[in-house]
Amino acid sequence: MLLFVKHQDAPESGPHDRAEMKQFAGELARQGKLRRGAPLVDDSASLCIRRPAGNALVTDGPFAESKEILGGFCIVEVADRAEAVDIASRSPHARHGIVEVHRVRWRDVADDEGNGTPFLFVFRVGPGLGDPDGAKLREMMAYGETLKRENKFLETAPLARDVPPARIEMRGAKVLVTDGPFAESKEAVGGYSVLRLADRAEALEIGLHYPHAKWGPIEIREIGDFDPT
Repeated sequence: MLLFVKHQDAPESGPHDRAEMKQFAGELARQGKLRRGAPLVDDSASLCIRRPAGNALVTDGPFAESKEILGGFCIVEVADRAEAVDIASRSPHARHGIVEVHRVRWRDVADDEGNGTPFLFVFRVGPGLGDPDGAKLREMMAYGETLKRENKFLETAPLARDVPPARIEMRGAKVLVTDGPFAESKEAVGGYSVLRLADRAEALEIGLHYPHAKWGPIEIREIGDFDPT
């Protein structure tokens, strides 16, 4: 399962909040549930890339049209969606913002040699973007093999479209769980990749070559305090 941490505006977490979140992540790791997780660098350094009809459209963050800011992510291995929702509900992130739970179809993971800066690529999909014969997924996987040969690839995963995501947030002392799709998001998340690259300029170049850019936007975010698990 993929958990996205979101905020309504720029997060203001202090040392105590970060320590609490690190402790919670440590507990998940000791239980054998945490596979990877990290906060993201400030969204002012983010990129959004589209390449419809071969025309490159690059937007620098922050994105004014976004009501919510992606602040971090973690990948957990759990028995089912209910357990993932329970973890999200107990997470300190839910008290400071919003946690979205998405089911991962499968993960393709490579060894991390630790060279370069880690970046998260989020592949967003709009209404009507389907892949009935799997051709788009095969093209993405083929590009992933190229990145593996260049020692840039860490992992990728498509998200399940037949299982709705869940949104967890605190309302006072109560935990509110809402099933997606979410009206706040014009575009759903279709999948993600984690790469190690030289810098933001290379992340832009890679984003422009990702096949998904022909079909939908790619949000690129630098990862901070990376856990190479």
